[in-house]
Amino acid sequence: MGRNRANPTKDMIDSMHANDQHVGLLKPWTGVSQKPLDRDKDYFCVATWGTMHILNCPKFIWLTSKIGSELHGEIHGPHLIGETRQTSLWGVSDFRVETFTVWHDREEMAKFYQSGAHKHAMTSMRNDVDFRARRVFVKGSDIPKEGDSAAVRDFVKRIKSDDFREAPKKD
Repeated sequence: MGRNRANPTKDMIDSMHANDQHVGLLKPWTGVSQKPLDRDKDYFCVATWGTMHILNCPKFIWLTSKIGSELHGEIHGPHLIGETRQTSLWGVSDFRVETFTVWHDREEMAKFYQSGAHKHAMTSMRNDVDFRARRVFVKGSDIPKEGDSAAVRDFVKRIKSDDFREAPKKD
C-alpha cells in the first residue's frame, strides 16, 4: 500500500524531483571565485533539491545559515565559481529547497560536501529532508553573470530541463 502526499514514498519523491520545472524566487547569482573562466571549458555543476515538512524549516534554516561562510570562505570559495538557490512551498508537507552551484573542480565540491557545517547539516537533517541531486557539466559561456537575473532563471531552467550533459555520480 502506497503512502499519501503527507508521507510520500521514495518513488513519489523521485517523480516530484524529476517533474519539478518550477523557477520562482531565486537568490541573485553570487560569483565567488576570482579565477577567470574559459568559455569553452566544462565546469561541474550540482543542483540539490530537497523536500520537507514545513515544521522542519526552522531547524533547516538554522543549520544551513552556518554553511554560507564556509562555502564562500578561504578554503572552499576559491573553487566555487558561483551559486544561487530558491525555496518554494507546495503544501505543509512539501516545502522545497534547492541550490545550484558551479565548481572549478568536482573533487573540491566533494570536499566541501563532506566538511564542517555542510556535513553536520546533512547528518542532522537526514530523517527530515528527502534530498535528490542533478550533476551536470556546463560551459563557461553558460554560467550567468552577477546581476543578470534573466540569465540566472534561464540557467536554472536549463538545468531542470536536462539541457546540460549529465555528470555521472561517482562512488
